[in-house]
Amino acid sequence: MIPNILSWLVFLPLAGALLILAIPKENKNVIRSMAAGTVLAAVLLSILVWISFDRTVSGMQFQQLIPWIDLGLVQINYEIGVDGLSVPMLALSSIVTALAVFASFNIQERVKEFYIFILILLTGLFGVFVALDLFLFFLFFELTLIPMFFIIGIWGGKQKTFASFKYLIYTGISGAVLIMSFIAIYFVGMQASGWTQSTFSIPALAEIYANPAAPEVLTSGVRGALFLALFIAFAIKIPVFPFHTWQPIAYAEAPTAATMILSGVLLKMGGYGLIRIGIGVFPDQVARFATLIAVLGVINIIYGAVLALVQNDLKRLVAFASISHMGIVLLGIASFTVAGIQGAIFQLVSHGFITALLFFMVGALAERTNTRNISELGGLSKSVPVLAGFTLAAVMAAIGLPGLSGFVSELLTLIGVFGAPADILPAAAVFGVLAGLGIILTAAYLLWAVKRTTFGPMQEKYSTLKDARPMEYIPMVGLLGLSLLIGVYPTILTDVINVTVTDILSRIGG
Repeated sequence: MIPNILSWLVFLPLAGALLILAIPKENKNVIRSMAAGTVLAAVLLSILVWISFDRTVSGMQFQQLIPWIDLGLVQINYEIGVDGLSVPMLALSSIVTALAVFASFNIQERVKEFYIFILILLTGLFGVFVALDLFLFFLFFELTLIPMFFIIGIWGGKQKTFASFKYLIYTGISGAVLIMSFIAIYFVGMQASGWTQSTFSIPALAEIYANPAAPEVLTSGVRGALFLALFIAFAIKIPVFPFHTWQPIAYAEAPTAATMILSGVLLKMGGYGLIRIGIGVFPDQVARFATLIAVLGVINIIYGAVLALVQNDLKRLVAFASISHMGIVLLGIASFTVAGIQGAIFQLVSHGFITALLFFMVGALAERTNTRNISELGGLSKSVPVLAGFTLAAVMAAIGLPGLSGFVSELLTLIGVFGAPADILPAAAVFGVLAGLGIILTAAYLLWAVKRTTFGPMQEKYSTLKDARPMEYIPMVGLLGLSLLIGVYPTILTDVINVTVTDILSRIGG
């Protein structure tokens, strides 16, 4: 095992970005090769972490703690580690980013800057998923903001400037709320420890908040306010209704590779943060606000599905479908059952692969037809059968066809919701039924869209389109294969997350 493997993993993409910085911008193929080599090395390291992770051990593994900043009152450590929640997210980040790099080989404008931003973004993602210190978590969380802003703003579509600034404003607000929450958690934690501890460490704060030396500090109102502030910060990132409006325009205007990363991994930071810090430090408050979380989850599922149904832009349709699918994560968390939280984590990973594939397919079709309007498409299965076939397969995965990963996450979540304790989630059956109706609606609009796009009479102008290029098979086969793998053999994922889920629930006696 490589010593300090998590640090190697986190900073490997940053090192790759620095190396690319030294390559003349005219050497585009060298830059592409360097970016591909870096992300493939990151994939190997993340798989090594996955293989080496001990599934029987509760708590963090591969931990590293280095004192970093000591300002007397404020002490910050470089503290990292992984458990069954973060290991799958590391693999998801590395794989989706690697496939996005291969999917972006056709980019010709400012190639050097593009890959530098992608690699910096990957360092931020890795950092978020291993950070065990709130301040460190925030730094990596913010590190993902700037690269994506520039990627949308430089390589995006016609409304790229508006989309990038809207993304910046919303996620900037999310970051501002997050850091204020962290500072409040820090100082309240100090008071709750009887002024004996000053720490941003998530595990240490979880212990302090669970067993405060000065319990009168942590009143119900204080705990509730701190949790709700955290929830708002992560809800913007997920995104949760009504904080979702930045997402459709950002997805629609971002280049294909960026949309794959944005939808496949970047949004997952919100769900991950809600589980890691929300449940990690405030399990009682998650249980307290379970009904609110479930209501928002159901709204996301149905609202996203209804808006997707009326879209004519294929990319915006997938964007609203993504909002709908993230509602399943909220619902799983709100159930506070093993199956429900398993379903939520499963959905984070599964949705990452599926939505990245969907956006790649939309990008591939739009590149050939010069349009994303569903009403202008049709009959593409006759001219580009391979692309049409993978598009249909991606849709089948998204609607939860048995044998694909979407089915497992939806099934686990619904089992969790229907089995939710009545004292935590009253009317759980109602939430389950509404979520089921939303999932059926999801299937309807996605099948409707793929039918109008790929079947029916073919327009003459599309008769000479070229089918999938060899390089396009890498992301298509990779993403669909992973969805199929964890759909047919979900144990490969649940085996990693089970102990962590049990540990989470034990904190409130679940």
